[in-house]
Amino acid sequence: MERIETELLDCYILEPNRFGDNRGYFESITEEELKSLGFNKIFQVSNSLSGKGILRGLHFQNNPYCQAKVVRCHRGKVLDVVVDIRKDSKTYGKWISVELTPDNGRLLYVPRGFAHGFLSLSDDTLFEYYVDNLYNPKMEDGIAWDDKDININWKEIFKKYDITEPVLSDKDKNRCSLKECKSEFYRTPKKYIVTGYKGQLGYDIIRELHNRGEYDILALDIDRLDITDRDATIKMIKDYKPDVIFHCAAWTAVDKAEDMEDMVCKVNVEGTRNITDASIEVGAKLFYISTDYVFDGEKDGLYNEMDKPNPKSVYGKTKYEGELEASRNPNHFITRISWVFGINGNNFIKTMLKLSKTKDELNVVNDQIGSPTYTVDLAKLLVEMSYTDKYGTYHVNNDGFCSWAEFASYIMKINNKNTKINPVSTEKYLEITGTKQAYRPRNSKLSKDKLIENGFTMLPTWEDATKRYCEELERENLL
Repeated sequence: MERIETELLDCYILEPNRFGDNRGYFESITEEELKSLGFNKIFQVSNSLSGKGILRGLHFQNNPYCQAKVVRCHRGKVLDVVVDIRKDSKTYGKWISVELTPDNGRLLYVPRGFAHGFLSLSDDTLFEYYVDNLYNPKMEDGIAWDDKDININWKEIFKKYDITEPVLSDKDKNRCSLKECKSEFYRTPKKYIVTGYKGQLGYDIIRELHNRGEYDILALDIDRLDITDRDATIKMIKDYKPDVIFHCAAWTAVDKAEDMEDMVCKVNVEGTRNITDASIEVGAKLFYISTDYVFDGEKDGLYNEMDKPNPKSVYGKTKYEGELEASRNPNHFITRISWVFGINGNNFIKTMLKLSKTKDELNVVNDQIGSPTYTVDLAKLLVEMSYTDKYGTYHVNNDGFCSWAEFASYIMKINNKNTKINPVSTEKYLEITGTKQAYRPRNSKLSKDKLIENGFTMLPTWEDATKRYCEELERENLL
């Protein structure tokens, strides 16, 4: 494949090698060739049919659903038009147009951070897009096709191709100018730090960043950085200068925490203080992962973000104190989560499935109510949040509520297990097992209204998430 530079940085005309004879021709483009352009993977292939004079554009999707595109014309003829809208690019606000036809065989690579459109030049034009990120209608956006500052020479184009008046959608008739556009794109990749990357959530945040084409990531765990070492923590963050820090590292052994309060405080409070101080110094957004354990669980109804925390365990107390530390960064997101399960660690689902192999019956508590939450879904939302400035405290869980006993029964049902689940009270469970536990909130029902009010996408139901997680376990041969 020949790559032809255009006047816009990182935007290329592509000409595949064609091998033909009197029957026709054959051509191909490899995955490696696409990746060399910066095109991550093909998430979707779309086609649009247009008559002559139809103008589609200038479109893009906002972060974190921004898309790179490889486009071509399979039938008819188009004039493809792109504008570089990356604010740190030398060609910001510049445009080019490229004629694409089946005969010339050309494709155009449109990087992320470009506004894209095309003018159909024939009555039966079939246009194809390969895109490297998910389509999300809530993130659709665009700029005015006739923006005076961009100054595309439409009059000359219409005259050249004998088009009297372009045919536009209602949306495209009313787009704002590039100067008025609030979307922000940059050529220089963002830099991320993920602490606790070997945990369930940290692991999936990195997977999600990779899916979005983000690779400048410093992944940290205890073997690389002890966050209780203040000097080392501040130095590493200052040297790397991240744009975003996902602080997932924490002491999470709830029961052991009761006997090791000083150590738990060092990790969850002092470690978070060190991360926060460094994040403020470099101007990074800070995500602090908190928990439902900051509440006592005695409220009737749902907890919202304005309810006063009242933790009753060492774990809950230190996580709340960590919230107070993180909130000193004005660009903070505090996300309270609960009942988490992911591929890269131990969790309730894995435990239930393991016990089902040897147990005919299991006693599971039925007086603790909350929301099981899949780290794949959680990571998507947190990365989406990182592209915004809608800072504050949020409750982030999969939709719906259940008891641990109901959760266990559902796990057995969808995995065709015959193990009987006996619902019991927390007190009865402790009596039967003869164990001592840290305090667990009985009511962990967290309101997600604030997510909706700020325009974030609600996570799927916990039942749907559990099904998908078990399918992932099966694919990875972990069932």
